[in-house]
Formats: sequence, structure tokens, C-alpha cells
Amino acid sequence: MMKTSLLLLIFLPLAVVGQRPKIVFETKSHDFGKVEADNGIVSHAFTFANKGRVPLSIIDVETYCGCTVSRWDDHPVLPGQSGEIMVNLNPANLSGKFNKKITVYSSGNVVTHLKITGEVPTAVIDIEARFPVAVGSLRMSTGTVHLNDGQRSRVIQLFNAGKKNITITSITKPPDIQIDITPVILLPGFRGNLVLLRAPIEGSARATGNILLTTSENLTGIIRVKE
Repeated sequence: MMKTSLLLLIFLPLAVVGQRPKIVFETKSHDFGKVEADNGIVSHAFTFANKGRVPLSIIDVETYCGCTVSRWDDHPVLPGQSGEIMVNLNPANLSGKFNKKITVYSSGNVVTHLKITGEVPTAVIDIEARFPVAVGSLRMSTGTVHLNDGQRSRVIQLFNAGKKNITITSITKPPDIQIDITPVILLPGFRGNLVLLRAPIEGSARATGNILLTTSENLTGIIRVKE
């Protein structure tokens, strides 16, 4: 009886281990090669298979910079089936060679490290020509926008020409205009977008006027809104 109990204790953990999911990637790295900063987002799908005997779930995927965004299916991957993790790279704020790590957490307490590499050729940008409106170190592609029923949204490109982070600390605007700024913190040498959206308020007249932006440098710039 004692020997039987010991054998059960020995083989039970082996049986439990055998019932775990097993994630196997086709490849754990991808080289994008040369990626032009102005050509937009590039993507790569990391494909994996469940080589275990029970369903596999992707619990979380961590990226370590603002330039990568991952997407994956949240439904379990059955034994013998495959899934993928989509990684998107926005090269707009990258320069030179890059090496980014992605960490995948899957069921069974398994951690897998993926890697994307490549190079964004350093481009010479005429800052003053491309971003002619200056509010201290913050530069904008324009200081005038036209918003009407035919064109309800506009994008103003931003650039941090200084050596410190810049944020927009306050905004004064007409009530029928919504503003979204990304990223919230603009790093030195990085670009961003200021999106203006006209959202008419029912029962009120069209509010015209200027938008005042105050930056973390305590300087205020004006965006003129016209029909």
C-alpha cells in the first residue's frame, strides 16, 4: 500500500504537467529592415501554435515604448490550433536602428520574449518650413484652420524643437470645438498631432473665435478658427 501511494505521488505531477498548454512560436524575432518615417505604420504577425493538450490563452502582451501596439485574439487556442499576435510599429518618431522587446504572458505561467528590429533612416527636416508657427519650443504646422459643415475636423502637426518635454497645460476654446492632443507629453525632437473637431451644440449658434494654447514653458499660442 505504501509503495502504491508513493508511485501515485511521483506520477501525479507528471500527469499535471502533461495537461498544460504549450505555446510554440514559428519565430521569436522579426526584422522590418529599413522603414521610412513618413510611410506610416508597418505590421508583423507573430504566429504561434498550441502544442499542449489543453486550451491556451494569451493573458497579456507588454511593449516597452510608445511606438509599438500589439493586438491578439482573446479567445482560447485549442490544442493543435494556431493563433497570432499582431505588432504594429509607427516609425514617425524613430531615427536610426531600433531593437524593441515584446513580452507575451500565456496560460500555464509561461513568459515568452519576442523582438522586432529595423532601421529608420535619419531624415533632414526643415523644421521652420514644415512647422512655421512657433510657441517657444513648440512648433505647429499652421496657426489657422477652417471648420464648417463640410470640413468638421482638422489636424495640426506638432514638433518639439526644444531640449525638454513639452505639454499643453491649458486650452481656451469655443464650446463647439473638441480638441485631442497625442501624445500628451511631447519629447524633444518628437512629433505629435493636435486634432480639432467641430461638434455643433444643439440650440446654440456657431461659436467662432480663437483657440489659446498654453504650454509648459508658460507661453501662449493662438490658433485662429475660420469658417
